[in-house]
Amino acid sequence: MKKNTYIIITHLMICISSITIDAQSRPDIFSFSSAQRTELADLIIDFVDVEIIQLHCDYTNYMGVSYNIHDNFNFLPFHRTYLERLEDWLVSKGHPEYVPLPKWTGLVTPPIEFSTAGPNHDGVSPFCGSSTCSDAPSGTSGCGSPNGWNSIVNLPVWPNETHSYLSLPITPGANNDLCDWQYNPLNYSTNNDESGSNGLSRRIEAPWHNSGHGAMGGVMFNFKSPAAAIFWLWHANVDDKWKEWAENCPQSNTQPVDLYMKDNQFVVEYYRDRGEEPNIDDGPMWVSKDIWIRNQDDGVLNQTHQNPEYGQENFIYVRVRNRGYQTSLGSEQLNLYWAKANTALTWPNHWNGSMTVGSGVSLGEPVGVHNIPQIGGQDQTIVKFAWNPQNPDDYDGLIDNIHHFCLLARIEATNDPMANEVNGSVYQNTKNNNNIVWKNVSVVDLQLNRTPPRPTGEIAGATITIGNINDTPQNFDIKFQLPRHHKGNTILDEAEVTVLLDDRTWEKFNNNGRQNKSLKVFKEGKKQILIENDKAILKNLHFEPNEQTLIKLSFNFLAKKMSGQKNFVFDVIQTVAGTDEIIGGERFEIIIDGKEGFYADAGDDVIISQGDIIDLNAYEVNEDAIYNWYDQEGNLIYTGSDFSVSPEITKKYKLEIISEMDGIKDYDEIVVNVKEYELKEIAPNPASGQVTIAYKANNASSAYLMVTQSYGTTYNYILDVNQDNVNLNLENYQTGVYYVILICNGQAVDSKTLIVE
Repeated sequence: MKKNTYIIITHLMICISSITIDAQSRPDIFSFSSAQRTELADLIIDFVDVEIIQLHCDYTNYMGVSYNIHDNFNFLPFHRTYLERLEDWLVSKGHPEYVPLPKWTGLVTPPIEFSTAGPNHDGVSPFCGSSTCSDAPSGTSGCGSPNGWNSIVNLPVWPNETHSYLSLPITPGANNDLCDWQYNPLNYSTNNDESGSNGLSRRIEAPWHNSGHGAMGGVMFNFKSPAAAIFWLWHANVDDKWKEWAENCPQSNTQPVDLYMKDNQFVVEYYRDRGEEPNIDDGPMWVSKDIWIRNQDDGVLNQTHQNPEYGQENFIYVRVRNRGYQTSLGSEQLNLYWAKANTALTWPNHWNGSMTVGSGVSLGEPVGVHNIPQIGGQDQTIVKFAWNPQNPDDYDGLIDNIHHFCLLARIEATNDPMANEVNGSVYQNTKNNNNIVWKNVSVVDLQLNRTPPRPTGEIAGATITIGNINDTPQNFDIKFQLPRHHKGNTILDEAEVTVLLDDRTWEKFNNNGRQNKSLKVFKEGKKQILIENDKAILKNLHFEPNEQTLIKLSFNFLAKKMSGQKNFVFDVIQTVAGTDEIIGGERFEIIIDGKEGFYADAGDDVIISQGDIIDLNAYEVNEDAIYNWYDQEGNLIYTGSDFSVSPEITKKYKLEIISEMDGIKDYDEIVVNVKEYELKEIAPNPASGQVTIAYKANNASSAYLMVTQSYGTTYNYILDVNQDNVNLNLENYQTGVYYVILICNGQAVDSKTLIVE
């Protein structure tokens, strides 16, 4: 049975007199002017939407999995990464002055500017009533404005004590200072409930954190509370209490300065990245959003990743954070490297210029190195690099001629050394070190207004290298799958995802007996396979030492299945066959206009006589497109909107229309029915005396003609199936209209009208 969870508010407002040592990672909100406080309050309300509120709902069903962000393990790290989501957004809006987010300490009345925030000037997001929280009132009833603007929230005191158990300095005895608590549990699977723990998380949450919610009232009293701007300042204070513990308590292992970059941006999920070494996330490790490329120098305010463009200066941005509590030295260095897109990269060889192809074309090199500016505790900075990528045409015939590169950023500092780094595995090094982030993401831009435009006829997709990074032969699996979490429809719901194998990969596929899961050979002649569903695998491909081959993924949206969704994600992962050890991979981010699709129309089914020629005419769509016709075995037989066929037997033809602008496609089928048995001719007609009827029945075991009038006499004539005509005597027929019906094997198969004069 699901447990109901509530924020239990205990009004414990005991005034105490003690010395508090504060890490001061976050500034006090009252250190900002009233105008700044008003601006920040409005910015927070702009940031909060239905999704942001939903992330806070207790027992959130997020991407099909239930998480409780108020249990012992999740309470503190969830709210920290939740705040970081806002802080990253504030930086992207040009307001780094509010990062780290300031706090309301609770020891003084809250800032009045936060009581009138938002378009409605009530401090509550207008989206609040649209969100669904299982443990909060539905609709607008759970969105009342906070009203406790004269409240204060003092630190709680243990019974029979005079000193708060959430304050410093350290005082002899139990339950009377902040350092009396352990930060536990340290992993998701142990001691992870809401009531049975006496650890730091539970002591901070109840009653102190809960009292902040209760003091404000209104929406702050339920799980839609992020709709109120004051929520964020109160939780900045809660986070600062954790930071204070980390700085001052001997059981803390937090370093004074610990620069890091995030491998993932998860907030709700318990494997969110908050700088642990090794990362508790199990991957993929190559999708960091703390590193991104822009084709122009606008990457601070526009953090959408782009593929680099050759022939111009590109800009790479790296976000560096300080999870410590002291300001960094400013002498730490950020090293940046590029490598050609590959699912089997090694460190350092693929990145330091030592690996080449062809006549010395580099597979990867350093981009540059910059000193990292000083970063305060819980703060961040963005470091920019200018980059002119390698000419992609240098790889033509060697690797590919598409602009896909991997990036690797490394913080190198004597005061923050690498942890358990080894030569070889980029994947393991990235997982072990919060000093390393890796981006192997290809953007497949199918938008009509993309810049620069995709060449007409180019397949919508991206080429990557797979292979063996070792000095010994080895077998690998190539996995094609959806990410663990996705919003809305998947790419497989709306598009065909196909994989084009180069000659050597195709040979390996054939040599191992075409071992696969959920794959189907799509176009044999083109060495193309179709991904039928999630978790498809090319299995057990054998590679010699340091051998590499190519595959290309293409994404063709099906017009009838398009929902209007614009963003999709798909992963390719290379693992060791038999062990599932991850070697590397690449993520594809597919962007498409939410336009209406077109419909392929091959025309209505037709019936012809054997030997006849029939024209097949596709109805042309209102854009440049490719028209492909396939026979019923799937072989491409013609490209063009119109062509002629003369089948000897009934056949089905498939029309495929592919937009040249964005790769959207649609299918239709037409059946050309060839008559096996038929009445070919009646002559003369009208007739009197004699008539000759030509027929085709040579494949039948028996046949006869039925000549009949409506409500009149019927005449039957047995036919010789080896002949092709018969003469009928009409002397006994009355004048009028007759129906001549051919019966073969007991079934009526054709008919014509005969007029007798």
